[in-house]
Amino acid sequence: MIVATTANKNALAPTAHKLVLNNDVKIPHNLKNLSTYSKFLALYTRDLETCQLNSIEEKQDCHIAENWSKFMENTKEIQPRKAHFSENINEQLLTAEISNQFTNSMNLPLKISEYKKDGETQVRGCVTTVENENEFNDWFIFHILDQARLKFSEKPTITSDIDYHKSFTRYYEKNLKNTVFEDQWDEEGREYFIKRVRYFTDRFLRIECVLPAFPCKTSNRDKAAGTLPDKGEEFALRRLLKATHDVSQIYPPGMKVWIVSDGHVFSDCIGVDDHVVNRYTQNLHQMYESISIPGIDAMGLCGLNDLFFSGHATSHFDPEWIKDIELDHYTGTKICSVSEVSRTILMKGCDTDDGRLKKQIGIDGHPRLHLYRGFVKFMEEDLSLSTHFAKSSRKGFKKTASKVAFNMIKRNDAYSNLVELLFPHHMRLSIHAHTNSGPKFGIKVISPEQCLSVKSLDNIEEPKFEDLLHIPTPWHNCVVKVCNQNQFFLTKSRVVREALESGKYVGAWKEANLEKGEGGYYVISKC
Repeated sequence: MIVATTANKNALAPTAHKLVLNNDVKIPHNLKNLSTYSKFLALYTRDLETCQLNSIEEKQDCHIAENWSKFMENTKEIQPRKAHFSENINEQLLTAEISNQFTNSMNLPLKISEYKKDGETQVRGCVTTVENENEFNDWFIFHILDQARLKFSEKPTITSDIDYHKSFTRYYEKNLKNTVFEDQWDEEGREYFIKRVRYFTDRFLRIECVLPAFPCKTSNRDKAAGTLPDKGEEFALRRLLKATHDVSQIYPPGMKVWIVSDGHVFSDCIGVDDHVVNRYTQNLHQMYESISIPGIDAMGLCGLNDLFFSGHATSHFDPEWIKDIELDHYTGTKICSVSEVSRTILMKGCDTDDGRLKKQIGIDGHPRLHLYRGFVKFMEEDLSLSTHFAKSSRKGFKKTASKVAFNMIKRNDAYSNLVELLFPHHMRLSIHAHTNSGPKFGIKVISPEQCLSVKSLDNIEEPKFEDLLHIPTPWHNCVVKVCNQNQFFLTKSRVVREALESGKYVGAWKEANLEKGEGGYYVISKC
């Protein structure tokens, strides 16, 4: 847990607020409250001795990689200073004049922060703009440098006669890809995908993917049958496990999928108490441990609290830094103080909205307006049974749902930014259908061979969903087995209840057996 002791507070010298750092480079006072993510221009690793670039991810049209030698030459001329958070971090400042060579003339000074992590032979580094400097930004940079998954970059690239990157790409395209009407996979997605996967295959490393998913069950009992993982989550985990096994047959190092739960990112928005998310997560971990193969590191599970409450930077955090951030809570959920701190750090560190979303949803035809309307509709459905709104007027409820939708988009964007920083080279997968042009690629977490998605038990054709938010997921549905057809279906729990109440079907809920990795589901038969 992050705590701020008196010792920690006293140890935070005010050097981050000085107007002058190395070489008398002046830091401009910028009143604009930039998120730390907005300041990131590059995240890289280099060889400790030779300074050779191992890996780099750049943003905002920077061209540091192609001018790496010149970039290093400029840094050698500047005496580094120790960061006040860690003796292992060196900081250097480049003047705006020098920085313009690498940033398309942004005309801002840049800060280079480099970190030697224990047990590694490389140096981790990041380049950030010098704007609105404060202690939270410095701490956040320290945390990212410490926790970003950059260990793989130590291994040099190799030459192989086998095009493993193409084999993996074909496997994804044939077995996992979720395709939408305006799919851009052929036009640009495949090439982008291959470029990303080569980070791993060129080093003959296990391919690692990151999937924000498995948040918690919806609070709407017309959709999900309960609050714990059930047969839907079991199917999804087994499908992902099968994918890791299949890939190991065509690429010896194999594949690993990181499930990065977004439950605590949204729980207070969707009407689910934080402790309910914790219980869901604990049961999900137990389910995975029961179905996984001992000794095979196929999947990793973590969430928002794990991403912030681990690493060397944790003990240096001061809650005073986030007091200027107030999160709106509209659904009456019970809040856990730890999760609330995580959400607040997330929004202060990674919220890039800056008022743009409000402007965008006011423009007819804007893509974000379409997304916003989809979120509003989705949240009206999801919160429709919440007792918190029992006394609200229809107009008042719709107004609140609109506010929730607005916050959902902002939180989603912020979490995506955080994942980008912490998993900079991972293959980014999504449960939602995307145009598959990158950087995210859609997958179906449940295959039709396992379970058919239906809107009605009388019509088992897979329906076309009107927007990407309504694509069926295990946490917004339940699983039912119709014995007469020997078939599993994924559908709303209301559909099953109404089928039983009509007298056309008989059956009941079969409880989960987590020790065997079996989730609960309905078992019914047609009369």
